[in-house]
Amino acid sequence: MIIRKYGLELVRLRTDHIEMIRQWRNDPKIQKHMFFQATITAEMQQRWYESVNNDQNYYFLIYKDRQPCGLISISSIDFDMRNAFAGLFIYDDRYIGTDVPVRASLSILDVFFTFTNLESIYAKVRDSNLVAHLYNTSLGFKRMKKIELGQGYEYCLKRENYLQATALLHKATQQLYGDKTSLEFDPADPVDAALKKSFEESIASLDMVRLKGLEVI
Repeated sequence: MIIRKYGLELVRLRTDHIEMIRQWRNDPKIQKHMFFQATITAEMQQRWYESVNNDQNYYFLIYKDRQPCGLISISSIDFDMRNAFAGLFIYDDRYIGTDVPVRASLSILDVFFTFTNLESIYAKVRDSNLVAHLYNTSLGFKRMKKIELGQGYEYCLKRENYLQATALLHKATQQLYGDKTSLEFDPADPVDAALKKSFEESIASLDMVRLKGLEVI
């Protein structure tokens, strides 16, 4: 699955990506912001990938100018409770402090709040990660409770809060990059085929306003 929106490509993780992600995740500059801070082995990474390669977990490489620069996710989806968890890190230092993480977040949140039944998305942030606390708040996330034995906080983003909090961000981003959304699925990948079916079933119930600018390949 590939999401193309706001001048970026979000490419769902494949087997050939996971070693690069492991190297990124073990880098101290990323590791220090994670709740799990042990070194991740290749075997651990493979087991993790096998556990998330399904329609309850969407992990995407963020591509800027055809180069991967970070990871973003909507994971642990509960379609009955209509909630999930979000995650993001930028690995390429050139894009830290730029609009790339903002565009990536708007892209994935737009897709999952518009084309699925999700109503709440949660995020976990280490207490020391002040940038992430401010960033999540700017998107409309509300701090809920202490977690991980007091090492961090859980945040919650409601669909309506997201739309209100990001109205100006959306306006500026759409002026620069347009408002087209392209979803591409690989018919040769069984998981992708299942994802496409799931999205098409969700989209079938939506009105034309929410489908404006959508292309499904």
